[in-house]
Amino acid sequence: MSFIFVAHDTPEPSLYGAMAAILAAQKHLPLAHLPVSWDIARYPDACQHVIGEGQLMTSGLLWTERMNPQSAGKVMELEGLLNTYGTQDVVVPLGPMQIIQFTQIARQVRDNLLDYELVTVERANQGYVFSRHGQTDETSGCWWRDRYGRWINQNMPPQTGPSLRIALVGTQSDQCSIYPATLAALGDAADALSLSLDMVYAAPQALEDHMHEVMENVDGILLPGGSAMCNVTGQTCAAHYALNRNIPVLGLCLGMQTMTTAIVQKMLGSMKANLTEADPDAEIKTFVPLTDTPTFPVHRLGDYQMHCRPGSRLNDILGDEFTVRYNHRFHLKPELKPDLEKYGLRISGTDSTGKIADGIEFMHHPFYIGVQGHPELSSLRVKPHPLLIAFLKAAGLKRS
Repeated sequence: MSFIFVAHDTPEPSLYGAMAAILAAQKHLPLAHLPVSWDIARYPDACQHVIGEGQLMTSGLLWTERMNPQSAGKVMELEGLLNTYGTQDVVVPLGPMQIIQFTQIARQVRDNLLDYELVTVERANQGYVFSRHGQTDETSGCWWRDRYGRWINQNMPPQTGPSLRIALVGTQSDQCSIYPATLAALGDAADALSLSLDMVYAAPQALEDHMHEVMENVDGILLPGGSAMCNVTGQTCAAHYALNRNIPVLGLCLGMQTMTTAIVQKMLGSMKANLTEADPDAEIKTFVPLTDTPTFPVHRLGDYQMHCRPGSRLNDILGDEFTVRYNHRFHLKPELKPDLEKYGLRISGTDSTGKIADGIEFMHHPFYIGVQGHPELSSLRVKPHPLLIAFLKAAGLKRS
């Protein structure tokens, strides 16, 4: 039995484990992973991938679920990994710091009377290849990322269908190098609808002053999740822009919170409403800690059922119940719900208790939908998420 360590010396969190996932899929082997750290100041969303069992980990481990597909599994210390996989072959990715420590890792493997192999990932002219003992492994092929950040090893025919201009509110670096799931899920939906997407990466912190230039002629706006609160103002401004121009908009996790906040601001005629997490001193708090409500968890993490309100747009798209992956500590302030419903913001998705707002839609808009979870983490190339499909269909209707 052998541990196949795949060393990829790159600072990009979205690359961690990607080539290891490809090798595991080729060899029909499980993938396991060790603790890994990143510069969170530089990459705030480096560890925002969520597995269904309820654990946060490096965002690049998304590719394990998309390649096999199977859960990336929980992080293990080396001793636990050796005990768990000591009787079978397993693929283990190594990040930059783990590569530095590999002599110690290899010694501990040998001390347990186990075999190991070290495979390195090298940059080729077109993409990435595997190398063993300094020799390129031609049998595994060359792999690179397509325009939606998804891993491929052959040129795909260009999409000849209609083109849509979609604004993804985030920098291109954030969406490609740090948290790749949202862009990949958009690509899945676009392929299913035979669409070509003209992507506009709208840096949130530039939107306050340059909204019109950035958003000119967009057919749809996607507000993604993320842990960087510096993006909240820009996302909220983008939500107002979509409201005022009837542009289809979809919000994911933080995106649902900012688009709901935009409705609260509009309803109250006050820009003093904001997320507690972004502005603890806000005069009107729109999203408050889960722990403010008795029996609620500190952190809702992993797969849960969302219950969709009968007659809602969300119910039309997802049905009565739908499994969604969550990662949040804040929820819509309960006291705001009655007035929001009267104003036209329907709470169209809830948790099993009916108390946590898991989905919202604004009735006076062609497509203004947000979910508290992360549907992008459940999208596959062969099975795009229906919510992303519905969003692009709505954007297409605007274009026509």
